[in-house]
Amino acid sequence: DTYNPLAGAVQKECSAPLWVAILGTYLTPTVLPQELGPRIDYALATMQGQGLDLDKVKLFYGGHSLGSIFIQDHLAANHGSGGPMAGKVQVLGQTLFGGFLQRKYTFPTLAYPVPTLTVGGELDGLARVARVAEASYKSKGMADFPVEIVMGMTHMQFASGEPPLLVKLRDLLPEISEDAAHAAVARLVAPFFEARAGVASPGRAPLAGPSTEEFLKPIIAAYELEGSRHFNAPAQIGGPDEAKCVKGGCPTKSRWTTEAQKTISQVDGWSLEVDNEYVDCSSTPLTGAEFHLPVIKNDTASKTLSITTYAQGYWDDAFPSWLDWKQLLDKYDTGFVATSAEELGTKLLSRQCTLIHGLGQVNTSFGVDDPDFCAMTNVKAYKWALANAGPATVARFQKYGQKYSFGKDIPKAGGPLFLDAHLAFEEVDGPDGEKVVQVSAPAQKTELDYWKDHFGPIPRPSFIPDPGCFHYCKLLSPARAIEWLYTDSLRAERSLPNSERTAIIV
Repeated sequence: DTYNPLAGAVQKECSAPLWVAILGTYLTPTVLPQELGPRIDYALATMQGQGLDLDKVKLFYGGHSLGSIFIQDHLAANHGSGGPMAGKVQVLGQTLFGGFLQRKYTFPTLAYPVPTLTVGGELDGLARVARVAEASYKSKGMADFPVEIVMGMTHMQFASGEPPLLVKLRDLLPEISEDAAHAAVARLVAPFFEARAGVASPGRAPLAGPSTEEFLKPIIAAYELEGSRHFNAPAQIGGPDEAKCVKGGCPTKSRWTTEAQKTISQVDGWSLEVDNEYVDCSSTPLTGAEFHLPVIKNDTASKTLSITTYAQGYWDDAFPSWLDWKQLLDKYDTGFVATSAEELGTKLLSRQCTLIHGLGQVNTSFGVDDPDFCAMTNVKAYKWALANAGPATVARFQKYGQKYSFGKDIPKAGGPLFLDAHLAFEEVDGPDGEKVVQVSAPAQKTELDYWKDHFGPIPRPSFIPDPGCFHYCKLLSPARAIEWLYTDSLRAERSLPNSERTAIIV
């Protein structure tokens, strides 16, 4: 009964007769991978006995949640001559609900053998909408791999009945009724079936709300600004193309991290050009790699400063840290955990040395680096998300979402201590008594004469680079801020565990 209402809605919407077989049973509602082939053949044989002509049948598969992973793996391995009924029946396509094509099929390019429709819910608390945005990014311009979002829909609304335990614990509250959700899904599935079956399709009005492309645009922009390992910067430490990094340096960058250097080093009357490169921030010649330290150049004729910065993403804020369970879940690729970087560790030049080496203001004190430049940049990431997210998303967040606040930078004395510290997300009482999440950034600052001030007359060995002139920050990614707005900020007030499971129409 779990999927009968959705199946009925699709049957009603299709312009040709549609037979539906739901493979799960009362005892095993989610079919195990090894059972799929035999159960599909059994279902087809049973329907053949009921009058279905297997010589003319147009077959499609579908899967929801974990079932979407099982069915796509089965279809990838069993299509064409290896398909159902010993290859006698061709599978023309599949639909993935609350799921998406796995990264193993989309990286480095999308290479899946059968047309696939992906349908996500805007308020899916398990297969988060940011992961569906990644699926759309990978299939852009490919007519056989459309990706659609149903506004106001949750993970459980692809199904019916009592939610399983994990869904109860993790899903969000819907903003449309179950019937409306099923009808919207049916209006997306029916034309996908009709086009590939060669059946005339009646004209259908688009779904209410913004188009999927318009809705996903700010999410994709945020990930590109981050320089995401799963979007535009796979060649970084921790990314799928990490092997392209040489001696700790990678051929990709984070455009967002340059914003921090601009926050630190902008000077009236001068142009500032900032570049960035993803690196292993801990790399040294001792490990066969290279040091990567910020560099400044100036052109006094054009009054232009040029600064090169370095960054490294970090994704797993799990506790205890050694367990790395969030990285493990990310490898399973279900959209259950955040896919953006938890932080961008960034090596930046100090303001003191910007003014001394860039402008020749040799008497500049280290006090110019006293401001909390890391926090100031993180506020900008948060404001970027609020300014660029869709208006309905922002309105929902302002009404129900748990807000961010920003604490003072957390000073760290030494590179290893900075590298081991991570962006802190701590729930605290806000100014109005509400619970907010305070974001605080580890920072490491070193003055121009750091070696002299700390080691006195001891000469600095030639193999140790000058440790002065740094202002390092752990930065909030705009993509993490976007994920917070769209999904995770709603868990405090708009999750199933905190409310009755009823449709909320707003």
